[in-house]
Amino acid sequence: MAKILVVDDEKGIRESLGSALERRGHETTAVEDLKAARGVLSEEFDIILLDLMLPDGNGIDLLREIKAASPGQMVVMISGHADVETAVSAIRLGAYDFIEKPISLDRVLITIDNARRTNQLINEARRLTSRLYGDFVGESEKIRQLKAVVEKSAPKASRFLVLGENGSGKELVANMIHSHSKFAGGPFVAVNCAALPSELVESELFGHTRGAFTGANANRRGRFVEANGGSIFLDEISEMPLAAQAKILRVIETQEVTPVGSDRNTSVSLNIIAASNKDLRRLVADQRFREDLLYRLNVIEFTIPPLRERVEDIGLLCEHFLKRFAGETGHRAKRLAPEAKKYLAGYSFPGNVRELKNLMERVNIYCEGDTVDVGELKPLLPYFEPEPKSTLRDAVANFEYKYIKAAIARADGNISLAARELGLERSHLYKKIKRLEDD
Repeated sequence: MAKILVVDDEKGIRESLGSALERRGHETTAVEDLKAARGVLSEEFDIILLDLMLPDGNGIDLLREIKAASPGQMVVMISGHADVETAVSAIRLGAYDFIEKPISLDRVLITIDNARRTNQLINEARRLTSRLYGDFVGESEKIRQLKAVVEKSAPKASRFLVLGENGSGKELVANMIHSHSKFAGGPFVAVNCAALPSELVESELFGHTRGAFTGANANRRGRFVEANGGSIFLDEISEMPLAAQAKILRVIETQEVTPVGSDRNTSVSLNIIAASNKDLRRLVADQRFREDLLYRLNVIEFTIPPLRERVEDIGLLCEHFLKRFAGETGHRAKRLAPEAKKYLAGYSFPGNVRELKNLMERVNIYCEGDTVDVGELKPLLPYFEPEPKSTLRDAVANFEYKYIKAAIARADGNISLAARELGLERSHLYKKIKRLEDD
């Protein structure tokens, strides 16, 4: 069954299409002009049948608004005044198809079936991509236990909390949860909470109506609605403002989303997977995170071990990444000499698996032979220690510089987060980096 919006100024077409579609099990909403259409676009529709010529404007304008707010939305244009140029323009703007009047009901039904099939293929491609890049590589005891708990709990629960250091693979675990859950066939929508401007958090997550605030020129579906029927991954949820935390709590409790500027609710059914590299319980004690939200999210909790606690997986991960990069570049996969693997096992990897992945990408680019030894590997490590031949002042500066680089790596390059972790003002951190680099 699909939820379909029909936008057409002809009452007969609205009624005949609505009746025919509902007989086939679809849910339809029919409106007569652009104003009415914009009024209902806060709801989620699988397919929109949109007339080109409407009493209060051109359907192409609404098509632009819809695709800007929700690029994946399926829109089928309908018109009795179309020419080839208009049809081509609509398709270029993102319309799925263009149907001429007088409408053939069979053509409409075939188009809707094809659109639904296309959506299913897109979702399946997302799921397969998730499996391809989302497998959590590792055979250590801690990783086997983690995978076993995911496989057991993911089909039964819908709220999960993933804890771990930056670069340890929180999004990969979230993908693994999604692919084993009852919502595996739906979309997987990842949101980096730390990257959202505080004034736009609610609009990004819950959507907004046209005119809700300055710059809101069209209705927008939020990320929760985009993830409906699938999973939403709220990465670094500790950075979420308290006001937005309260709204997430309401979504969990009511299974409904209210866009900014609207009093209409949209029902959602999905997995909510939250992740953090911080101690949320300590943030609760500091009144920086809602205790009730923590309890709601923490139905099933996963803690990912850092790479330094599962060194037996390093060799396997190296092979995995080297094969992937070789496949992407069309070269033969390189391998690490046993001494090189042993050397890496003694390295702390402050950036965790992400750092190892980046290292293997450099190996694939810079190393010439099929087998990489320790001598080739050492200079590629970002925290490679040269022989100690420096003064105490230089050694202290070198340590400080590397310590700051490690903090920035853990923060995924976000200077503000790194400054907060280091207990510095952002401007002070910038000045310190520049001074150390100059030195």
